[in-house]
Amino acid sequence: MAFAPSLPPEPADSTFSVHDEVTLGFVKDLVYLAMAAIFLLHVLGPLRRRLSHGLLHHIVAGVYSLSYPLVGYIIGGMQSSNWYFNDYTVWAVFLLLLLSSTDSLTVCRLNDIDNWKSIYVKQLFKGFLLVSIVLKLARDMAGRVDANYLWYPLSGIMFVIVIKSYVMIASMRMVSKSHIGKNVKVIAEYMQYIDNKLVAFNAETMEGYRYMVAGEKQCVNRRGRTPWYKEPEKLKVTTVEQIWQCKENLLTDDRGVVLKDVCLSMALSKMLNRRFAGFNLSEADLDKTHNFVFEGLLVGDKPHQRAFRVIEEELVFVHDMYYTRYSYLYQKGRYLALCLPFIMSALCSWLTVSSLHVKHHDGHYDSNISNRSLKSGTIFITAIVAILEAYQMYLYMASGWFKVALIRSYVTTPFLQTSYCAEIIIRLLLMLKVYRPWKAKLGQYCFLENLGRKSKVMNCLHYATLSLVDKSMKGRKNSVKLSENVTKAIIDSLIESNGLLTNGVASLEKNGVRDLSWACDATATDGAVSRTILVWHIATTLCEHKLDKKGREAEEVRTASTLSKYCMHLLAFAPNFLPDHSSISESILDQSIDKGGDQWQELDKVLEGSTDLESRCKELLKIDIGDDDVSEAPLVAQGVHLARQIGTQDSKLQGKILSDFWVEMMLYVSPSDDARAHLEVLARGGEFITHLWALLTHAGVLKRSPAKPMDVVQSAQPVHKQKSLYQPSACNV
Repeated sequence: MAFAPSLPPEPADSTFSVHDEVTLGFVKDLVYLAMAAIFLLHVLGPLRRRLSHGLLHHIVAGVYSLSYPLVGYIIGGMQSSNWYFNDYTVWAVFLLLLLSSTDSLTVCRLNDIDNWKSIYVKQLFKGFLLVSIVLKLARDMAGRVDANYLWYPLSGIMFVIVIKSYVMIASMRMVSKSHIGKNVKVIAEYMQYIDNKLVAFNAETMEGYRYMVAGEKQCVNRRGRTPWYKEPEKLKVTTVEQIWQCKENLLTDDRGVVLKDVCLSMALSKMLNRRFAGFNLSEADLDKTHNFVFEGLLVGDKPHQRAFRVIEEELVFVHDMYYTRYSYLYQKGRYLALCLPFIMSALCSWLTVSSLHVKHHDGHYDSNISNRSLKSGTIFITAIVAILEAYQMYLYMASGWFKVALIRSYVTTPFLQTSYCAEIIIRLLLMLKVYRPWKAKLGQYCFLENLGRKSKVMNCLHYATLSLVDKSMKGRKNSVKLSENVTKAIIDSLIESNGLLTNGVASLEKNGVRDLSWACDATATDGAVSRTILVWHIATTLCEHKLDKKGREAEEVRTASTLSKYCMHLLAFAPNFLPDHSSISESILDQSIDKGGDQWQELDKVLEGSTDLESRCKELLKIDIGDDDVSEAPLVAQGVHLARQIGTQDSKLQGKILSDFWVEMMLYVSPSDDARAHLEVLARGGEFITHLWALLTHAGVLKRSPAKPMDVVQSAQPVHKQKSLYQPSACNV
């Protein structure tokens, strides 16, 4: 940009007053605060899907929400100043970066996507104000030699940031309710046609599984022409079958199997997105779909490891599509995601070097201004932005999106398969790693431990904030690492059930304790699952207190305890994941907390005299339940009665009864039609039940089997490879 040769007119009062110095210092501090916000978004944003810690999500959401008012306040401070400096220009440009967020964070909440138009307007308004400041400062610095050193890199940075802002808005628009259906419709049409046409398939070799990995953007049906899915050979569509048929070196070793699974995860994520968009899964009733999981994904020495690895990566792709801009960059251009951070880092480095050679024009203000402080602050900010952009570039290169793009290029380009150097480069790039996307922790909540314990501080905050803070009625929760024993037990139970899910009665029949089926509440309608979880959780807690903590039995007890407390965690803090209506689940739990003592006076005595969980368990097991119908007793009393019944069995059998029941119950509660709840929780650290929900979806198990009396369950035990079990009558009741 060419500058006018004359200097701008000086202010009427050319003395730099104390007020001006204070204003400058205040603006500089606010800019530092804005840079801290950019740093937090870059660093903490990618950690959201990995960690469920509330503080992290509150920080990210707070920074994201306050970015617009913070930028507006800084703009006001700059405009109210009587003096303009080169540093203001640099700062104003980088404030645009705060508005455009980061590649790994587009929105914090799912609701923000539906409000993309209002965010677009905010972007335009704030961007217009910042650009006007930049132009005004550029005009005021016209003719000054030092300004020319800054203008060219700043112009490039501002152009890149504008592109970033556009990509952010476009990413939000792509997954909004008004557009997501159009994008997913392509996959829905493809699966409906291709799965009904193909007959021959092999789940182990993936023959016949033409799940789409990439290329759907080319699949646009035009009026009057043959639908694209009837002529797939004319399109550059990459499928899972095509990748599995590639026998080149890169995809043949053990590492190659993992890379193939990354592509499989991408294809499964596209299929899963149909549930989020409200489309039916046309392939759910097919034998091919059932076999994909039970004879493909769950085959091998350690099927639980591969299954959950594939599902975990699949949910990363789903998360990124809705909450980041990776999917937009991946579809619009494979390497655009690399170009923007690389160009940004280069321009920031250029600006840093230029700033080192800039000398402030001292003829317009008093010598009290610390020019060195301004210059060092600007250089520091520029260097931090360059480092953060390089960090974003690495995150993308280490992500599954970049890996799938490289593998697709390798499979579809013969030159890359024959070139030794190209294969080495691709292999090195595929070795880049980033932190695990999910921390694999299960929330834990113990009802008996928290019963009767309320936080006075939280209750005071509830009234002080006019109910903004919830009362502390449920107590506190914690989390434990998801163990391999738990995942293995769940997969073994799923294989044994062959997709026929029951609410625990099958495990009771298998272990020869059908007399405990009264606690499964199979005949109840409203709140049946919530009552069953609460009763069995209390019984498990009481039995765990008595059982041996060593040997194989201890592993089964730990598995039962972990899943028991996790189901209670869902009941207490995430009831929308359970089959019962969330309001019914909350009501059942609240009544057990509030009125348990009123309905059963013995419970009050236990709570008053017991200070820890161990003493509570001992006292509860001493209480006489009575001879009345136990089904009419409070749920806590039912749990005590169930614990006593289980306690009459052999100690080895007790652990197996509890473990088998909770594994079966965990699978039983996993199918759900509330896809939005699973999508929302992905941005808050994720839930284990979402992984099971996705796995069952790909097996065609969209609904649980209806609850039946024990005699019916006994006569309907699943038999492996029995065809009728994965027909619509069994899997999609």
